[in-house]
Amino acid sequence: MDSLERKNEIEIVKLQGDLKVLGEKIDTIKSNDLVHIQVAVDNIYKVLWAVGIIVLGHLGMAVKVALWG
Repeated sequence: MDSLERKNEIEIVKLQGDLKVLGEKIDTIKSNDLVHIQVAVDNIYKVLWAVGIIVLGHLGMAVKVALWG
């Protein structure tokens, strides 16, 4: 019975170590990777707004030409 308790104790220690590593990885993702992803998404939104404005400008010019020649 003592051997089983020892094995369980060793497994618990391994699991605690794994939890600490996972916690560190989550902190790294939150502090570093999410910031870079947010910057990339912001840049994509800027490009989409610029393209949208250009498309609306061209649409306005097409309407003007169609109505007034």
